[in-house]
Amino acid sequence: MNKTININLANVFFHIDEDAFIKLDSYLKAIERYLSKEQSKDEILQDIEARIAELFTESMAQANQVIIMSQVNDMIAIMGEPEAYRMEDEEEPSSTSSKFKASRKLYRDIENNYLGGVSAGLNHYLGINLLLIRLFWVISAFFSFGGTVAIYVIIWILIPAARTTAQKLDMQGEPVNLSNIERKVKEGYSKFADKMGDIDYEKYGQQTKSGVTKFLDGLGEVLRALGIILFKFLGIILLLVSGPVLIGLLIFLFSFGTLSVFELGDFSQIEFFVLGIPNWIQIVLYFLVASIPFFYLLILSLKLIFSNLKSIGKVAHITLIGIWVLSVMVITTLSVKKQLDVSYDAEVIEVINLDISSGDTLQIRMNPNLMFSETLNQSKKSKIVKDEFDNERLYNSNIHVNFKSTSDDELKLRLTKKSYASSKARARERASLIDYKYKLEDNVLKLDSYLLSNSEPTDRSAKVEVTIYIPENHVIYLDENLNNFNNRRNLNRSKYNHYLNYKNNDWKCLDCRTTLDTLSTQN
Repeated sequence: MNKTININLANVFFHIDEDAFIKLDSYLKAIERYLSKEQSKDEILQDIEARIAELFTESMAQANQVIIMSQVNDMIAIMGEPEAYRMEDEEEPSSTSSKFKASRKLYRDIENNYLGGVSAGLNHYLGINLLLIRLFWVISAFFSFGGTVAIYVIIWILIPAARTTAQKLDMQGEPVNLSNIERKVKEGYSKFADKMGDIDYEKYGQQTKSGVTKFLDGLGEVLRALGIILFKFLGIILLLVSGPVLIGLLIFLFSFGTLSVFELGDFSQIEFFVLGIPNWIQIVLYFLVASIPFFYLLILSLKLIFSNLKSIGKVAHITLIGIWVLSVMVITTLSVKKQLDVSYDAEVIEVINLDISSGDTLQIRMNPNLMFSETLNQSKKSKIVKDEFDNERLYNSNIHVNFKSTSDDELKLRLTKKSYASSKARARERASLIDYKYKLEDNVLKLDSYLLSNSEPTDRSAKVEVTIYIPENHVIYLDENLNNFNNRRNLNRSKYNHYLNYKNNDWKCLDCRTTLDTLSTQN
């Protein structure tokens, strides 16, 4: 019958066979002698004991409740002998890792954490770039309306943190043995020593003299933490703004750009493209002017979120700013030129006597052209059409019809063609080229509901005013299709399609009373 002994390893109690205990005790003393000159000896021994306790716990789950010699031998086979590691250190530091490749275990990395260390842990486990993982959480939180935030919290709760040296080695996929435990503890001890060496002890000694100073220091730390949280939150907001805008601008660039380069669409009707240069160049200029500021906003948001983010470089900064300034200058110059092209206006006026006797009724109506448009509305919008000679012309329905009373006995028509250009002479020339027609047939005056001009961007503002001077007591019949072209407030819709008399700039309906009397008689 073998004697059993109770031992305590890393605050875990075990029952161990006496022979197994003797070998374990010799093993631990050998390790202690091996680490006798190390400053971090105690920390290394604690982690080694914690790892041995973990291995014994795992072996006991599959065997009896007493640690026997075979379990101690299995533990030493995993951990290794101290003398072997001394020889490996002298020969090749990386030989241990080359002999054995452990599989990674999923832990939260609380040393490189932003919130809970989930992303840093996934970085070790999956081998994916840490920045990409964190960007995934931020972007998916926006598109899932906060759904992935709940997933992140659940993972945070379920995945344990890597607190011990053994857990950190498991997380990084390194074998948990004497060599790696020693190396890991030494690295942590070295970092701690470096931080302690950077402390200004005189400064902190002075600060500890006063309780008020301690309070203020604590308050300062709290405010600094709140400031960091605020900056991180602001960075996330800026990221959620700049990211989608940049994506939208890229879609704009490739969609409109592709259509314009391959001439798959006509942008002539869009007021956005009026700089007088090829459409694809305008698209690129607009994209650069809009996207570069939002790109810098994106960089700012990432720097607020990730403080260790590297700069894009001085050359890149100068290049981007130069491109943006140049693009703004080009757009401004072309816009000013466009405004100068329409800075002067001129009119070409023609007065025509309408050959109608005073006793005849003049009927007035608008004359549409179904080849150009199906609607009969006044509009300043222009479009390019083909005339009867297959020439490209600029079409619009910017026609205004006015009425004025006159003491003369003759009906007159005053036709005013108006255009804009960079000089009076050029504006007059363009006005004279406006093609507007009318005709008088059987006492019916048919006015075209449209005008045609040259197919140049500055001709979009071409306009025609038709003013009809009506003698007193002359009877006029207005067709209802004039309604959209006449801006006179004293002519309401009810007076169209009636016989009217125009006197002192006021209309009098001649047949409205008769119609009312007829309706009352029928009733």
